[in-house]
Amino acid sequence: MIYSWHKWAGVTVFLLAVMRLIWRVTHRPPDLPDRMSRGEQLIARAAHGLLYLLMFIIPLSGWLMSSAKGFQTVLFGVLPLPDLLAKNKALGDMLETVHWGLNVLLAAVVVGHTAAAFKHHFIDRDDVLTRMLPHHGPR
Repeated sequence: MIYSWHKWAGVTVFLLAVMRLIWRVTHRPPDLPDRMSRGEQLIARAAHGLLYLLMFIIPLSGWLMSSAKGFQTVLFGVLPLPDLLAKNKALGDMLETVHWGLNVLLAAVVVGHTAAAFKHHFIDRDDVLTRMLPHHGPR
């Protein structure tokens, strides 16, 4: 049962990521502050890009793993999703390792992103953190 919930969460994250990407493409984010160094701007853009990439790759790697291991994904116990791969234990095991590693990478990027936001708020005392909040920052 927990495995099913985990897969439902993954599919939901994937669908939310699609909606977020549509929002991001149709709504230009505010420019990064000029007072940020070129290095900080590069790291911020790379982190944002990596977060978007991981929002898609992690659920997809889980779906591929489930398919290769022979576990069909049934969304909310109602909608069966097609297997993306034929059953293949060795491939499934490899994809499980990839899925785990990608989640560790996501955790590291989220911790780094959060630390950077707090650094800007509490040390630099700029508006980078508040700009991330809905209806608070300049648009």
